[in-house]
Amino acid sequence: MPDGEVLAQVLRGRCRLKVFGRHEDKLRRLREVETSTELPRGQFDVVIEASGTQRGFEQALDLVRPRGTLVLKSTVAAGTALDMARVVIDEVAAVGSRCGPFEPAIRALGSRAVDPRSMIDAVMPLSAGVDAFSRAEQPGVLKVLLDARR
Repeated sequence: MPDGEVLAQVLRGRCRLKVFGRHEDKLRRLREVETSTELPRGQFDVVIEASGTQRGFEQALDLVRPRGTLVLKSTVAAGTALDMARVVIDEVAAVGSRCGPFEPAIRALGSRAVDPRSMIDAVMPLSAGVDAFSRAEQPGVLKVLLDARR
């Protein structure tokens, strides 16, 4: 959930925010943000889909109200069949958003408005690079960093 976690940190305090997800351990990383694994249908004006999965896209459509806005923050896997009838029937505006401007992002990191440390599961020495990749492949692990100084 790195994209989702960063989005939650950026939006926290700027709007009424609720984050949904399947993995309670990932949701627990989000401090001071309302989270849930329950999906209330059609209750939100704006829904940001950041999972990059067909299931996530379908669930985002469940959450957004008719004539609401669905922001696609990640790339749904190529070749995935998506039923766009619900987008048309409910008149949902779909907006793609791949990358934002870097200067505000760097300022947010510098001011600690966004803190990426909660997304780091491990920092390992460069000499343990193979082990780091193995760790990074484990389900639920977000980021594993390699420290070239160690």
